[in-house]
Amino acid sequence: MKKLSIFLTVCLVLAACSSSSTKNTKSSATSQQKPDITKTLSTNILLSDAEAVQETLNQMETVEDRWLNHAVGICDPYRRQGRNESVKFVCDKEKNAQIIAMLIERGTNPNKFVSFEKKEADTLYMVETLADKLAVWNKSALPYVLPKMDKCLIALTKMQTANPSKAKYFTFADYWRENQCSIDNYNLRWFGRVTERENAAFLIGKTKDDVKAKYGEPTVYSHPSSYREILTYKRAEERQERGQYEAGVRGVDIFTDEVHYIFTLDRGVVTKVQVQVVSTTQGGGQTQTVDIEKAKQEEIAKKEKLAGTVDDSLAKKRALMRTGRMR
Repeated sequence: MKKLSIFLTVCLVLAACSSSSTKNTKSSATSQQKPDITKTLSTNILLSDAEAVQETLNQMETVEDRWLNHAVGICDPYRRQGRNESVKFVCDKEKNAQIIAMLIERGTNPNKFVSFEKKEADTLYMVETLADKLAVWNKSALPYVLPKMDKCLIALTKMQTANPSKAKYFTFADYWRENQCSIDNYNLRWFGRVTERENAAFLIGKTKDDVKAKYGEPTVYSHPSSYREILTYKRAEERQERGQYEAGVRGVDIFTDEVHYIFTLDRGVVTKVQVQVVSTTQGGGQTQTVDIEKAKQEEIAKKEKLAGTVDDSLAKKRALMRTGRMR
């Protein structure tokens, strides 16, 4: 009887272990399944393979918002290949629009991707939405995205790029003001340390009083049309950079920049923010004028040269921040 009891105990233990092993195997398989599916989805989006994307989406219970942002970026003419992307991306605008429509249908949120961006050789600060990007990269996808976008974000998109030569170009600025829209309602921030110059971007969508509260009376005021005003602030700002090693000590070079803060207001709403470094003077007194138009052309040439190459800039930035060399 004692032997039978021992035998039964051993059997129960083995059965429990077997069951636990089976559960662990299933759990492991489940945890591995999601990365495999997402990797497949990423690849299919990169290839603009709409049919394959649909098949993959059919296997997914939930679809993360990030895939919409991923799809929107495929037709960026200056796009660079991600360091973890195993295939070269293909921009087929018709297929790309179909993929974006699929992702919208699955409930991905186009309002989530709002960010500060620098344009025109880092002199123009904008709040950029997915609609801004699609308007340049793939207009055929806009009809799928715009109906799902927050109306204030649509107004923000339109008013920042409004052409003053068009009749009633200020309509979207009016909507922004009358509906009390504000960029404060969105999770907007710059990457890394925010400089005083970059803080100017937070005035997009604000009023003339808000600009004056921060910068005072403008150095130059212009009123180019009945509905448009331009406030320009000319400032001298000190800037420090790391100098050369001398006798084992790292020196500091001091520069004085002439900086112009330019705020364009349409019907009382700030719709454009520019921060231009016009000239820079070294500590020794030598002044160098900045050719802004030349800088813009050089920026375009650099983007064209890098387009399609592997982009590891984000990884480098993160590495620098970890080592304390970027703050």
